[in-house]
Amino acid sequence: MSRFCRVLSLRRGSRLAAVVLSAVYAAASWAVPATESPQTIRAVVEAFVRAGLPPALAQARIDVQGPAPGLRFPRCDDLRAQAFGSPNPYGAQTVEVRCHAPKAWSLYLPVRVDQQQEVVVAARALPAGHVLTASDLTTLRRDAAQLPPGAAGPAQALVGQVLRYGVAAGQTLTQAMLTGPVLVHYGQPVSLVAQGMGVRLVALGQAMGDGREGQSVLVRNPQSGRVVSGVVDAQGQVVVPLN
Repeated sequence: MSRFCRVLSLRRGSRLAAVVLSAVYAAASWAVPATESPQTIRAVVEAFVRAGLPPALAQARIDVQGPAPGLRFPRCDDLRAQAFGSPNPYGAQTVEVRCHAPKAWSLYLPVRVDQQQEVVVAARALPAGHVLTASDLTTLRRDAAQLPPGAAGPAQALVGQVLRYGVAAGQTLTQAMLTGPVLVHYGQPVSLVAQGMGVRLVALGQAMGDGREGQSVLVRNPQSGRVVSGVVDAQGQVVVPLN
């Protein structure tokens, strides 16, 4: 075979190979349909959840879990999210993602809303009956969904409060753990305030028991000997309403 024929044969072979490779690539593209990216799915879910949060949770971190590795979903032109069950702005919830076109499909993704909140915790282990000072308290940021009900704060407002029972170092303080200090003691002189109907009368009395703010105590009027019941106020006075 002449050199010219060999060159012509090689060129034809190269063209044929190119045609075959193009056909293989086209077949592969046709056999593997386009899929929706997990990032897009998670973005749709996050936008849906964030739109439903109250203003107090505007800066919350939203953790969308999934889709699971290995799952593939066809490309979607109309992808929407909706709550599955009752929406929960705090903690965990489930969101349904549904494709409406060109091919319908759906999946369910767990979502967690993590809102950090400043809480007051015990700086060290403290016994029951301890009167709180500023050095007993510190402030930390914790997930609001994991906090016990009635988390107390701010720290300044807790100074002077009394622990009902002992707490561990780092334990979140709640209102149920605290009580006010004893402002009225048995036998001590107290201001007995009678008020109501535009009248306010103040007399000196003698406490017949201990009392904290908001508690009822009996007070004896030393002059008349009369015993009345009143409520201890924040100043340690005993207030008796006039009817």
